[in-house]
Amino acid sequence: MAEFDDLTVILPTYNEGGNIQSMLESLDSLYPGLSVIVADDNSIDGTRETVLGFAADHQRITLLDREPSDRGLTASIMDGIANTKTRFFVVMDADFQHPPESVGDLFARLMGGSDMVVGVREDKHQLSTGRHLASWGAHVLAMTYLTVMRRPTTEDTMSGFFGGRADLCQDIVANHGRRFERMGFKVLFDLLKFLPRDAKVEEVSFTFNMRRSGASKLSSRVILSILRQCGMIGKTAALAVNFLFINVIGRYLSALLLGLIFTFWMMEGMNVVYDDHLVTSTVLAFILSMSYLVIANKYLLTHGRRDVLIKGVKMVFTAFSGYLVALYVFTMAFAAFSGPIDAETLPMFLGFGIAYLWNTASSALMEN
Repeated sequence: MAEFDDLTVILPTYNEGGNIQSMLESLDSLYPGLSVIVADDNSIDGTRETVLGFAADHQRITLLDREPSDRGLTASIMDGIANTKTRFFVVMDADFQHPPESVGDLFARLMGGSDMVVGVREDKHQLSTGRHLASWGAHVLAMTYLTVMRRPTTEDTMSGFFGGRADLCQDIVANHGRRFERMGFKVLFDLLKFLPRDAKVEEVSFTFNMRRSGASKLSSRVILSILRQCGMIGKTAALAVNFLFINVIGRYLSALLLGLIFTFWMMEGMNVVYDDHLVTSTVLAFILSMSYLVIANKYLLTHGRRDVLIKGVKMVFTAFSGYLVALYVFTMAFAAFSGPIDAETLPMFLGFGIAYLWNTASSALMEN
């Protein structure tokens, strides 16, 4: 029996045509006897054809053609685990961010008696700022949940590089798979949630590499997926976050209410004497300026270049132009009612600034 006959590497793929050939060649040369399952999520860039061509000369390479209606990274990995025929498996990306050379380290720990081994990223600076923040926030959520539920934990609950005993994880998928976030990104978290409390979980450090080809498919919306994995409270929080940060109407209403509440709170604090005319003008200015701001942010932050400098310029532009809209609307409305504008209307502009920061920050985070 070859040295790695007891191991299957599961590669979830979606449009990895630029990487999959090199990855399969690397695994084949490093680990004689290794089995590989490519769980493809309906790629349209030739990934399937490349895998089938390689598999023609390598009997231990298997392509899983998955249902188009059941897309998702977690779903792909679940199918890969269910189809594993060896004692152990290792899940990794096909883009070389997870080094093939480290697969042997995970396998050695599994052979040594571990129920699960997690690859812990040593260097995450390769991640974009948005992905780094999303990963950190998701890890905190996952760790909190696992600790409360008294389940095994790891320093990198968001890792996509891990291995386990096939029989144990297949039982978890069979018995609890309906409770997994199949369209989610972090199947490791779902598996940890249902591991026996006395399961032996070890860690192996590895250097997180740059992708060799293709584009990252994750965004900061991974937070929503992790929230939905945290029971009923998490699902409720996910709905709230989705409405307040992602839904355009929700972002508009939350920014509008936040700005108005802050404005009138400042007026009270400054002892501003306001009447119906001032209130009407302020509310009208907020409604129209925030409508403009939400539309401008939605368009500018999702079109054109998205590097940090250009995104910063766009934010400054929307802030300045939004202030001009608010000033124009307030001036016209207030003048029509009461004549000259009093300097004590400063709270409105401070309130607009708060609303702008809320809307722009949430727009930039969720469109990252």
